[in-house]
Amino acid sequence: MKFLFYVFSIVILANGCNDGSSKELATKSAQDNITIEYEASSRGFYQKVNLSKENFLLTNTRDGKNTIQQNMTAEDWKEIIQLLDKIDAEKLKNNYVNPDDLGRDAVIPALLTINYKENVVTNVEFGHGNPPKELDALMTKIEAMINAVDKP
Repeated sequence: MKFLFYVFSIVILANGCNDGSSKELATKSAQDNITIEYEASSRGFYQKVNLSKENFLLTNTRDGKNTIQQNMTAEDWKEIIQLLDKIDAEKLKNNYVNPDDLGRDAVIPALLTINYKENVVTNVEFGHGNPPKELDALMTKIEAMINAVDKP
């Protein structure tokens, strides 16, 4: 009977120790399923950025013909994930741009969409180059990546 108790204890403890690695694996898998799309558009300006763990895509034309694609570095992706962890998704549902400014072209409207599996968090609109404070660090990182791209 003691033998069965020891075997049972070892199996339970081994499963308990494996839970940490399975949680870590689940977290890494969750990070693989995140995509970010940023789009800013006005009559004379267009910019669309798609980010995923593997790729960084930048498009400066509406027809998408001049798309620049680069591999996402592990350091950049890790930094983006850390910045996303600090953002409260519920606050992103607010409208951050004055409709009067949009009507007279005082700002370039920008839209940020964060996709995680079937969950989509879309910020209504904010001014390109003037993100809300909740998104400031993330948008600074995205702008730095855009500026670092080798443009043709």
